[in-house]
Amino acid sequence: MRCRRLLAPVLVLACAAALVLAACSSAPKSGGSEKKRTVLHTSYDDERVGHEASKGVAAEIGLLDDPAMDAYVSEIGRKLLRGVPRRSFQYQFSVVDQFEPNAFALPGGYIFISRGLLVLANNEDELANVIGHEIVHSARRHSAAQQALAARQNPLAMGWQRSATLAAYGRDMEREADKGGQLLAAAAGYDPMGMSTFLRDMGQMDRLVRGHARRPTFMDTHPGSLNRAAANAARSSEIRWRRDPTLGDTRASHLRRIDGLPLDQRPETGVFEGDDFFHPAMDFRLRFPHGWRMSNTAQAVGAIAPRGDAVVFLSADQPAGDPQAMAEAYFEKTKDEQHLKLEASQPVKLGELDAWRMEVEGSSRAGSVSILMVFVPYGNATFRITGMSLSRGASKYRGRFVNTARSFRPLTPAERSSIQSMRLRVVKARPGESLVALGQRTGNVWDPSRTAVYNGLFANHRFEGGELVKIAHVEPYVPRGR
Repeated sequence: MRCRRLLAPVLVLACAAALVLAACSSAPKSGGSEKKRTVLHTSYDDERVGHEASKGVAAEIGLLDDPAMDAYVSEIGRKLLRGVPRRSFQYQFSVVDQFEPNAFALPGGYIFISRGLLVLANNEDELANVIGHEIVHSARRHSAAQQALAARQNPLAMGWQRSATLAAYGRDMEREADKGGQLLAAAAGYDPMGMSTFLRDMGQMDRLVRGHARRPTFMDTHPGSLNRAAANAARSSEIRWRRDPTLGDTRASHLRRIDGLPLDQRPETGVFEGDDFFHPAMDFRLRFPHGWRMSNTAQAVGAIAPRGDAVVFLSADQPAGDPQAMAEAYFEKTKDEQHLKLEASQPVKLGELDAWRMEVEGSSRAGSVSILMVFVPYGNATFRITGMSLSRGASKYRGRFVNTARSFRPLTPAERSSIQSMRLRVVKARPGESLVALGQRTGNVWDPSRTAVYNGLFANHRFEGGELVKIAHVEPYVPRGR
């Protein structure tokens, strides 16, 4: 959860969490019309759509807000763009605040790299190949090509036939982007083998997370990482290239740039500790129902019931003000759009904080939905704590919603000082040291298997001495600027 305006609709997180699937869909408005999708006929369309979509990325995933990391990714991107003839777009490169290794391109040259991908990459060569891959997606207008193919599909064909055709076409685009990315990297003086080694590590990470290697299916729009790694390794041996001497040691330079990157949860956006959520920047604590699935996004922080039939979340989408006035204004703004009916409205206390509670009913395809909202001014915002469930199960969850709202309060000094941050640190190995011994000496919280994957090594690796190694280190949280 970021310290800024969040999306307001009351059903946002519920829909994202698939609350009873269809239950989160508002009934269609009479006389309404669906928003038309922009057809990507030209590069101008790509740029316009990409610009709008990039705002959605910032709102839904969130940007890392680290100028040094953005500059690093942009620096590599600009080197690669020298090999792109007749550029149609003003390319922009950004780092998203996502710990899963990920990279994607929006139409119009908007390229996004996750902080998790920066952590997984073991050198600048690998990162350059990935960025090159995404540049090719934009430069070749792959989004427009897939859209055109979908439009040409026979509407009478079976759904699986259409899906298979699109999936196969998507795999062809991935192969084209792999090859093009390698060529761009090679032209900029990077090793095109970086595409293969990165995909190999992605495959190992996939195995580590899932407990087994992911088996690619026919419908899979991305060819399996290991298959792509083998194909790209073979291609790299055929590409003529020359190392740019100004790059120096691409592993050392990459590790130097990413040293200190946050891993997993970032305290700046709030952290979960068991059922409790602590947000040091906004200075509050909230407790969610035990056993529920927690979620912290750029839009809201919340929890979903084990069976997916209820959700409770907190957002901050209004300036600070009188809670009753804020509640009534919000209801008037959303009652028609969300088909809400007011059931109760009254003042409440959350500890020492004055708040206002509203209970409303909404409609959905699955039946009526009970919604409890508590508005509490705090700091520079008015927070809204929302609990939702199908009306037929409202009594089961109402107490949990109320308890969650009552748990909202400022952080104590002890809670604030207990917040920790896990960060990437780069250390030097000693001669003959194993991953286990290195971890014990450096306080590495990754186990040997995870340390091996993040460093492109085998778990039984022995160091010669002096090698740079990525580890995870837990440290007291220090707010930015202190």
